[in-house]
Amino acid sequence: MEKKLLIYLTAGYPELADSFYFMEGVSDLVDGIEIGIPFSDPLADGPTIQMASSYALSRGIRLQDVFARTSELSSKIDTPLYYMTYYNLVFHKGVDSFIKKAKKAGISGVIVPDVPLEESGELIKSGRKWGLDVIMFVTPVTSMERARALANASTGFLYYVSVTGVTGERSSVNREALSHIRRLKRVGIEKDIYLGFGISSPDNVRSAVSVADGVIVGSALIKEIDPGKSKEENLKKLRRKIKWLRQGLS
Repeated sequence: MEKKLLIYLTAGYPELADSFYFMEGVSDLVDGIEIGIPFSDPLADGPTIQMASSYALSRGIRLQDVFARTSELSSKIDTPLYYMTYYNLVFHKGVDSFIKKAKKAGISGVIVPDVPLEESGELIKSGRKWGLDVIMFVTPVTSMERARALANASTGFLYYVSVTGVTGERSSVNREALSHIRRLKRVGIEKDIYLGFGISSPDNVRSAVSVADGVIVGSALIKEIDPGKSKEENLKKLRRKIKWLRQGLS
């Protein structure tokens, strides 16, 4: 099976229009794009993505503008799009309303890292109602029994968090995580498993996809964006970085 590369970019960093320009400009190089909707208290995000989110929030980004830009983007590209944000924002909008608007905007799935399985019922119900995947998280400390429950609840891929902690670049992929994914595959979990958190080099990618179905890269790409540079220069840097990372897939 062909291994996949998904990326994360923050909506509104450094400007709303620029961020969606980047997404369109790299869509031919990736297998999916996570659109990070900024939130004021991003518990799972490391310093790089926190910085990007804070920057976007300081520029006055609004959820309705993200929906509108996503709709424009999805009409131009075929690459699957996912929203990643936090439950307070979804709850404030209204779970069913948020999911409905996301689907209408062309989103394939939602990733909400601060909703545990036990509290995800409304989100999953709404996702199934509107035909939108709800992505669940697995970590190195997730038991086999719970992993099965998460796989059964998830309507999309499983997002494997390679470390206990926040997002950010790391020099190598956690070996414990790789062993755990092997065990998950052996016990019959059939959902695709994409490994994220810490992927920043072709070697990281190569290690991850030796057992996982794909990788997700965020912080390493956010670091390529310089608010002081033109959008064209930043896009060139992003494309160069993604092409470099894709070497780990071959």
